Amino acid sequence: MKLTTQQIEYIANYVKSFDIKWYELQVEFTDHMVSSIEEIWEKDPELTFHQVKQYAENKFTEDSSFKAIQEERKRILQKLYRKVQWKMITEYLKFPKIFGSILLVYLAYTFSAYFVSPQKYLAVLFCSLLLIGLPSLYYWWKSKEIDGKHFLTLETLNPNLLVFSFPNLGMSMSNLLKQELVQYQWLVLLFCCIWVLGILISITAIHLQKETKENVKKQYQLN
Repeated sequence: MKLTTQQIEYIANYVKSFDIKWYELQVEFTDHMVSSIEEIWEKDPELTFHQVKQYAENKFTEDSSFKAIQEERKRILQKLYRKVQWKMITEYLKFPKIFGSILLVYLAYTFSAYFVSPQKYLAVLFCSLLLIGLPSLYYWWKSKEIDGKHFLTLETLNPNLLVFSFPNLGMSMSNLLKQELVQYQWLVLLFCCIWVLGILISITAIHLQKETKENVKKQYQLN
């Protein structure tokens, strides 16, 4: 037995009452419950709508709660996007793009000669990653909503932690190895390589955000 538009809307509002603010999960949970209700009602048409809803609700919550599914989905998306982004990064380490990466490492290492203190140079270098990472943060903030709807898929791509933690990590490590950086030039070169990796992470973050946003808009037919 098919549900009416009003009944489907009732189910959708019921799902939202669990503080599920992510649109794709609202749609998925609503579809799941609607299908379950229609299946139960088909077997026992004598039941009322609210009775069938209760059966479907019990069946759904037996498997796992809305919140638990939401957290699990978030972990899956984070794992997926880390894998996708790393694949994008490795493309810059293959021919012919690798020449651009090597050139950046070379230039960064060459400029270190103009600083008396390698540690101070690396502090400046890693501070620049904050500026380089700001566009990805701005783009995410600007596009995290589509038509007023929030998507867990887009929220997962939040680069906030990356933009601020990566430069901080580089500066902390260079400060910790302050004496060693003076003695061993290869350490400066290593930090230059890490700096270039930070740039590649920022670049691929924007590409991934744009690609994901377009996929979401296409999937849910949004403008």
